[in-house]
Amino acid sequence: MSERFNQLAAKHSNLRLRAAVQRRELGSTMNEIEHHLSGLDRGLGAAQRLAKNPAVLIGGVAVVALIGPKRLMRWVSRGALIYSTARRFMHLRQQRGQ
Repeated sequence: MSERFNQLAAKHSNLRLRAAVQRRELGSTMNEIEHHLSGLDRGLGAAQRLAKNPAVLIGGVAVVALIGPKRLMRWVSRGALIYSTARRFMHLRQQRGQ
């Protein structure tokens, strides 16, 4: 009977250890997600503050009227492509540095 008890105790100990490791990993993942979401919240807050400013709204309408919506969309899409490429490059560079 004591051999079975020792097996169960060892299994119980192993499961507790695995649960502790999983809790630590989950906490780390949650912190990373929270960091990304806080950046998104700050960006949305800044966009909302800008959108409430009448001068920004008038300037935006003027830019669209002067440049034209098609050209503006081309510039925005190119800018987004350059931005995402630069972020990926920086991420790869950080990974190689570690």
